[in-house]
Amino acid sequence: MFTSLRPRSARGFTLIELLVVIAIIAILVALLLPAVQQAREAARRAQCKNNMKQIVLAMHNYQSSYSVFPGLSSSSQYGFSVQARILPFIDQGNLQNLIDFDVPLMLGSGGSQSLNPVHAQVAAQVLPLFLCPSEPEPPIFQNANTGVNEFAGTNYVVCTGSGTDSNYDTRARTDGMFFWGSSSRFRDMTDGSSNTLVLAESLMGNKQDGTPLADINVDRQMARYGGGGLGGPGEGFTGPPGHNPDVRAAAAAASTTDGRGRSSWIWGREHLTTFNTYMTPNFDSPDIHRNGFGWFAARSMHVGGTHCGLGDGSVRFVSDSIDGGIWRALGTKNGGEVIGEF
Repeated sequence: MFTSLRPRSARGFTLIELLVVIAIIAILVALLLPAVQQAREAARRAQCKNNMKQIVLAMHNYQSSYSVFPGLSSSSQYGFSVQARILPFIDQGNLQNLIDFDVPLMLGSGGSQSLNPVHAQVAAQVLPLFLCPSEPEPPIFQNANTGVNEFAGTNYVVCTGSGTDSNYDTRARTDGMFFWGSSSRFRDMTDGSSNTLVLAESLMGNKQDGTPLADINVDRQMARYGGGGLGGPGEGFTGPPGHNPDVRAAAAAASTTDGRGRSSWIWGREHLTTFNTYMTPNFDSPDIHRNGFGWFAARSMHVGGTHCGLGDGSVRFVSDSIDGGIWRALGTKNGGEVIGEF
Protein backbone atom coordinates (compact mmCIF):
# COMPACT_ATOMS: atom_id res chain seq x y z
CA MET A 1 0.00 0.00 0.00
CA PHE A 2 1.33 3.33 -0.96
CA THR A 3 0.64 6.33 1.28
CA SER A 4 0.28 9.65 -0.46
CA LEU A 5 2.34 12.28 1.36
CA ARG A 6 0.88 15.69 0.59
CA PRO A 7 2.61 18.75 2.00
CA ARG A 8 0.46 20.60 4.49
CA SER A 9 -0.38 24.09 3.46
CA ALA A 10 1.00 26.71 5.88
CA ARG A 11 -1.71 28.58 7.73
CA GLY A 12 -1.24 32.31 8.49
CA PHE A 13 -2.44 35.82 7.78
CA THR A 14 -2.35 37.12 4.30
CA LEU A 15 -1.25 40.71 3.80
CA ILE A 16 -4.82 41.75 3.05
CA GLU A 17 -6.11 40.13 6.27
CA LEU A 18 -3.40 41.88 8.29
CA LEU A 19 -4.28 45.24 6.77
CA VAL A 20 -7.96 44.66 7.52
CA VAL A 21 -7.18 43.90 11.18
CA ILE A 22 -4.99 47.01 11.47
CA ALA A 23 -7.74 49.10 9.89
CA ILE A 24 -10.32 47.75 12.35
CA ILE A 25 -8.03 48.47 15.31
CA ALA A 26 -7.41 52.00 14.01
CA ILE A 27 -11.15 52.62 13.71
CA LEU A 28 -11.76 51.35 17.24
CA VAL A 29 -8.98 53.57 18.62
CA ALA A 30 -10.39 56.56 16.72
CA LEU A 31 -13.81 55.88 18.20
CA LEU A 32 -12.60 55.28 21.75
CA LEU A 33 -9.93 57.99 22.07
CA PRO A 34 -12.36 60.95 22.15
CA ALA A 35 -14.40 59.18 24.80
CA VAL A 36 -11.28 58.60 26.90
CA GLN A 37 -10.22 62.21 26.48
CA GLN A 38 -13.67 63.43 27.43
CA ALA A 39 -13.63 61.25 30.54
CA ARG A 40 -10.23 62.61 31.53
CA GLU A 41 -11.34 66.20 30.97
CA ALA A 42 -14.51 65.56 33.00
CA ALA A 43 -12.31 64.34 35.84
CA ARG A 44 -10.07 67.40 35.53
CA ARG A 45 -13.09 69.70 35.54
CA ALA A 46 -14.42 68.02 38.67
CA GLN A 47 -11.03 68.42 40.38
CA CYS A 48 -10.85 72.06 39.31
CA LYS A 49 -14.30 72.72 40.71
CA ASN A 50 -13.34 71.03 43.97
CA ASN A 51 -10.18 73.17 44.22
CA MET A 52 -12.21 76.34 43.82
CA LYS A 53 -14.78 75.15 46.34
CA GLN A 54 -12.07 74.71 48.96
CA ILE A 55 -10.63 78.15 48.25
CA VAL A 56 -14.02 79.88 48.51
CA LEU A 57 -14.77 78.04 51.76
CA ALA A 58 -11.33 79.12 53.04
CA MET A 59 -12.38 82.73 52.40
CA HIS A 60 -15.53 82.07 54.40
CA ASN A 61 -13.53 80.59 57.26
CA TYR A 62 -11.19 83.59 57.17
CA GLN A 63 -14.23 85.84 57.38
CA SER A 64 -15.55 83.84 60.32
CA SER A 65 -12.23 84.28 62.14
CA TYR A 66 -11.54 87.95 61.34
CA SER A 67 -15.07 89.25 60.54
CA VAL A 68 -13.88 90.44 57.10
CA PHE A 69 -12.83 88.81 53.86
CA PRO A 70 -9.09 88.87 53.15
CA GLY A 71 -8.09 91.93 51.17
CA LEU A 72 -5.34 93.12 48.88
CA SER A 73 -2.44 94.92 50.53
CA SER A 74 -2.33 98.72 50.19
CA SER A 75 1.20 98.62 48.79
CA SER A 76 2.98 97.01 45.88
CA GLN A 77 6.05 96.18 47.99
CA TYR A 78 3.93 94.64 50.75
CA GLY A 79 1.54 93.23 48.17
CA PHE A 80 0.72 89.90 49.73
CA SER A 81 -2.21 88.26 47.97
CA VAL A 82 -5.57 87.04 49.18
CA GLN A 83 -4.29 83.56 48.40
CA ALA A 84 -1.37 84.04 50.82
CA ARG A 85 -3.70 85.14 53.62
CA ILE A 86 -5.98 82.09 53.48
CA LEU A 87 -3.17 79.51 53.73
CA PRO A 88 -4.09 78.35 57.27
CA PHE A 89 -7.62 77.61 56.07
CA ILE A 90 -6.43 75.26 53.29
CA ASP A 91 -4.21 73.20 55.60
CA GLN A 92 -1.12 75.28 54.79
CA GLY A 93 -0.62 76.93 58.16
CA ASN A 94 2.99 75.76 58.34
CA LEU A 95 3.71 77.43 55.02
CA GLN A 96 2.16 80.71 56.15
CA ASN A 97 4.28 80.58 59.30
CA LEU A 98 7.26 81.07 57.01
CA ILE A 99 5.82 84.39 55.77
CA ASP A 100 6.60 87.57 57.69
CA PHE A 101 3.88 89.94 56.53
CA ASP A 102 5.76 92.85 58.16
CA VAL A 103 8.71 92.38 55.79
CA PRO A 104 8.36 93.65 52.19
CA LEU A 105 7.60 90.96 49.66
CA MET A 106 9.20 92.90 46.81
CA LEU A 107 12.25 95.18 46.68
CA GLY A 108 12.64 98.17 44.40
CA SER A 109 9.88 100.05 42.64
CA GLY A 110 8.00 100.19 39.37
CA GLY A 111 9.09 97.75 36.70
CA SER A 112 12.38 97.01 38.45
CA GLN A 113 10.90 95.22 41.46
CA SER A 114 12.38 91.89 42.48
CA LEU A 115 11.51 89.32 45.10
CA ASN A 116 12.85 89.86 48.59
CA PRO A 117 15.15 86.85 49.28
CA VAL A 118 13.49 86.48 52.68
CA HIS A 119 10.38 85.21 50.92
CA ALA A 120 12.08 83.18 48.17
CA GLN A 121 11.34 79.76 49.69
CA VAL A 122 7.63 80.40 50.08
CA ALA A 123 7.20 82.19 46.75
CA ALA A 124 8.53 79.17 44.86
CA GLN A 125 6.30 76.68 46.66
CA VAL A 126 3.93 74.99 44.21
CA LEU A 127 0.49 74.42 45.72
CA PRO A 128 -1.62 71.89 43.78
CA LEU A 129 -4.81 73.38 45.23
CA PHE A 130 -4.04 76.63 43.39
CA LEU A 131 -3.66 74.87 40.03
CA CYS A 132 -6.25 73.71 37.51
CA PRO A 133 -5.47 70.16 36.31
CA SER A 134 -6.22 71.23 32.73
CA GLU A 135 -3.54 73.94 32.75
CA PRO A 136 -0.87 72.94 30.19
CA GLU A 137 1.89 75.28 31.37
CA PRO A 138 4.28 74.40 34.21
CA PRO A 139 3.67 76.54 37.32
CA ILE A 140 7.20 77.80 37.97
CA PHE A 141 8.18 81.22 36.61
CA GLN A 142 11.36 83.23 36.88
CA ASN A 143 11.39 86.89 37.83
CA ALA A 144 11.29 88.81 34.57
CA ASN A 145 13.71 91.43 35.89
CA THR A 146 16.39 89.36 37.57
CA GLY A 147 15.93 85.95 35.93
CA VAL A 148 16.90 84.42 39.25
CA ASN A 149 14.00 84.41 41.68
CA GLU A 150 11.38 81.75 41.11
CA PHE A 151 7.65 82.18 41.62
CA ALA A 152 4.94 79.51 41.69
CA GLY A 153 1.83 80.55 39.80
CA THR A 154 -1.89 80.07 40.26
CA ASN A 155 -5.00 79.52 38.14
CA TYR A 156 -7.47 80.92 40.68
CA VAL A 157 -7.88 84.67 40.96
CA VAL A 158 -10.12 86.98 43.01
CA CYS A 159 -12.67 89.43 41.65
CA THR A 160 -11.98 93.15 41.92
CA GLY A 161 -15.27 94.22 40.35
CA SER A 162 -16.72 95.09 36.97
CA GLY A 163 -13.71 97.01 35.66
CA THR A 164 -16.04 99.68 34.25
CA ASP A 165 -15.41 103.42 34.63
CA SER A 166 -12.66 103.80 37.27
CA ASN A 167 -13.23 100.36 38.80
CA TYR A 168 -10.22 98.93 36.93
CA ASP A 169 -7.95 100.83 39.36
CA THR A 170 -7.87 98.92 42.64
CA ARG A 171 -5.92 101.62 44.47
CA ALA A 172 -9.32 103.11 45.26
CA ARG A 173 -12.50 101.35 46.39
CA THR A 174 -13.96 99.39 43.50
CA ASP A 175 -17.45 97.94 43.03
CA GLY A 176 -16.12 94.42 43.74
CA MET A 177 -15.18 92.51 46.86
CA PHE A 178 -11.40 93.01 46.60
CA PHE A 179 -9.25 96.12 46.20
CA TRP A 180 -6.26 97.70 47.97
CA GLY A 181 -6.93 97.69 51.69
CA SER A 182 -10.36 96.10 51.27
CA SER A 183 -12.10 94.67 54.31
CA SER A 184 -15.35 93.52 52.71
CA ARG A 185 -18.02 91.69 54.69
CA PHE A 186 -21.07 89.62 53.85
CA ARG A 187 -23.25 92.62 54.54
CA ASP A 188 -21.52 94.47 51.67
CA MET A 189 -22.94 91.98 49.17
CA THR A 190 -26.26 93.75 48.90
CA ASP A 191 -26.75 92.26 45.43
CA GLY A 192 -26.90 88.89 47.18
CA SER A 193 -24.08 86.49 47.89
CA SER A 194 -25.32 84.16 45.14
CA ASN A 195 -25.03 87.04 42.65
CA THR A 196 -21.55 88.24 43.61
CA LEU A 197 -18.35 86.76 42.20
CA VAL A 198 -15.35 86.28 44.47
CA LEU A 199 -13.20 83.85 42.45
CA ALA A 200 -12.65 82.60 38.90
CA GLU A 201 -10.19 80.65 36.81
CA SER A 202 -7.42 82.15 34.75
CA LEU A 203 -4.40 80.76 32.92
CA MET A 204 -0.64 80.71 33.24
CA GLY A 205 1.28 82.91 30.85
CA ASN A 206 3.70 81.70 28.21
CA LYS A 207 6.74 83.09 30.07
CA GLN A 208 7.57 85.36 27.13
CA ASP A 209 8.08 89.07 27.70
CA GLY A 210 8.25 91.80 25.11
CA THR A 211 6.79 89.80 22.22
CA PRO A 212 5.51 92.13 19.48
CA LEU A 213 1.76 91.84 19.07
CA ALA A 214 2.23 92.18 15.34
CA ASP A 215 3.98 88.81 15.35
CA ILE A 216 1.19 87.03 17.17
CA ASN A 217 -2.09 85.74 15.87
CA VAL A 218 -4.38 87.26 18.47
CA ASP A 219 -7.03 84.59 18.44
CA ARG A 220 -8.85 82.81 21.23
CA GLN A 221 -5.84 80.71 22.18
CA MET A 222 -3.45 83.67 22.15
CA ALA A 223 -5.91 85.65 24.23
CA ARG A 224 -5.77 82.94 26.84
CA TYR A 225 -2.00 83.01 27.10
CA GLY A 226 -0.95 86.57 26.37
CA GLY A 227 -1.54 89.95 27.92
CA GLY A 228 -1.12 93.27 26.18
CA GLY A 229 1.00 95.59 28.30
CA LEU A 230 -0.24 99.18 28.21
CA GLY A 231 3.02 100.79 29.19
CA GLY A 232 4.61 104.20 28.92
CA PRO A 233 6.63 105.74 26.08
CA GLY A 234 8.44 103.18 23.97
CA GLU A 235 5.96 100.43 24.74
CA GLY A 236 3.39 101.35 22.14
CA PHE A 237 0.91 103.09 24.42
CA THR A 238 1.75 106.52 25.81
CA GLY A 239 -1.55 107.65 27.27
CA PRO A 240 -3.50 106.58 30.34
CA PRO A 241 -5.74 103.52 29.95
CA GLY A 242 -8.88 105.60 30.22
CA HIS A 243 -12.34 104.41 31.21
CA ASN A 244 -14.28 101.70 29.39
CA PRO A 245 -11.76 101.14 26.57
CA ASP A 246 -12.16 99.08 23.45
CA VAL A 247 -9.85 96.33 24.67
CA ARG A 248 -9.21 94.95 21.20
CA ALA A 249 -8.08 98.35 19.95
CA ALA A 250 -6.02 98.92 23.09
CA ALA A 251 -4.30 95.56 22.71
CA ALA A 252 -3.55 96.34 19.07
CA ALA A 253 -2.06 99.69 20.12
CA ALA A 254 0.34 97.99 22.53
CA SER A 255 3.54 96.96 20.81
CA THR A 256 4.49 94.32 23.37
CA THR A 257 2.84 91.59 25.34
CA ASP A 258 3.38 90.55 28.93
CA GLY A 259 3.02 86.78 28.66
CA ARG A 260 3.99 86.01 32.22
CA GLY A 261 0.32 85.74 33.11
CA ARG A 262 -0.65 84.45 36.55
CA SER A 263 2.95 83.90 37.51
CA SER A 264 2.74 84.23 41.29
CA TRP A 265 0.17 83.18 43.87
CA ILE A 266 1.89 85.09 46.68
CA TRP A 267 2.12 88.53 45.06
CA GLY A 268 -1.26 90.24 45.03
CA ARG A 269 -0.71 92.49 42.04
CA GLU A 270 -3.75 92.75 39.81
CA HIS A 271 -2.21 91.14 36.71
CA LEU A 272 -1.13 88.15 38.81
CA THR A 273 -3.92 87.21 41.20
CA THR A 274 -7.09 89.13 40.27
CA PHE A 275 -9.64 89.51 37.49
CA ASN A 276 -12.58 91.75 36.71
CA THR A 277 -15.68 91.20 34.64
CA TYR A 278 -15.08 93.87 32.01
CA MET A 279 -14.43 91.11 29.46
CA THR A 280 -16.57 87.99 29.31
CA PRO A 281 -14.97 84.59 30.05
CA ASN A 282 -12.34 83.50 27.52
CA PHE A 283 -12.63 86.83 25.72
CA ASP A 284 -11.03 86.80 22.26
CA SER A 285 -8.50 89.54 23.05
CA PRO A 286 -5.56 89.60 25.46
CA ASP A 287 -5.73 91.09 28.93
CA ILE A 288 -4.47 94.68 28.93
CA HIS A 289 -2.90 96.74 31.69
CA ARG A 290 -0.63 99.60 32.50
CA ASN A 291 1.64 99.28 35.53
CA GLY A 292 -0.40 96.30 36.67
CA PHE A 293 -3.81 98.05 36.61
CA GLY A 294 -6.23 97.21 33.85
CA TRP A 295 -8.64 94.62 32.54
CA PHE A 296 -8.12 90.93 33.19
CA ALA A 297 -10.53 88.24 32.00
CA ALA A 298 -11.54 84.94 33.55
CA ARG A 299 -10.10 82.22 31.32
CA SER A 300 -9.81 78.43 31.32
CA MET A 301 -8.82 75.46 29.20
CA HIS A 302 -12.27 73.92 29.71
CA VAL A 303 -14.46 73.89 26.63
CA GLY A 304 -17.29 76.41 26.67
CA GLY A 305 -16.61 78.45 29.77
CA THR A 306 -14.90 78.77 33.13
CA HIS A 307 -15.57 77.88 36.76
CA CYS A 308 -16.49 80.75 39.05
CA GLY A 309 -16.85 80.97 42.83
CA LEU A 310 -19.70 83.00 44.31
CA GLY A 311 -20.08 84.72 47.65
CA ASP A 312 -22.47 82.07 48.93
CA GLY A 313 -19.73 79.44 48.65
CA SER A 314 -21.02 77.79 45.49
CA VAL A 315 -18.97 77.15 42.35
CA ARG A 316 -20.64 77.37 38.97
CA PHE A 317 -19.52 76.81 35.39
CA VAL A 318 -20.23 80.04 33.51
CA SER A 319 -20.55 79.92 29.74
CA ASP A 320 -18.39 81.95 27.36
CA SER A 321 -21.63 83.18 25.80
CA ILE A 322 -23.00 84.79 28.97
CA ASP A 323 -24.52 88.21 28.37
CA GLY A 324 -21.89 90.89 28.97
CA GLY A 325 -24.21 93.00 31.09
CA ILE A 326 -25.04 90.09 33.38
CA TRP A 327 -21.36 89.17 33.64
CA ARG A 328 -20.39 92.69 34.69
CA ALA A 329 -23.26 92.78 37.16
CA LEU A 330 -21.94 89.58 38.76
CA GLY A 331 -18.64 91.35 39.36
CA THR A 332 -20.24 94.00 41.55
CA LYS A 333 -21.22 93.48 45.15
CA ASN A 334 -23.70 96.34 45.49
CA GLY A 335 -24.59 97.52 41.99
CA GLY A 336 -28.32 97.02 42.47
CA GLU A 337 -28.67 95.09 39.21
CA VAL A 338 -31.42 92.54 38.68
CA ILE A 339 -29.69 89.33 37.63
CA GLY A 340 -31.64 86.50 36.08
CA GLU A 341 -30.48 83.02 35.16
CA PHE A 342 -26.92 82.66 34.01
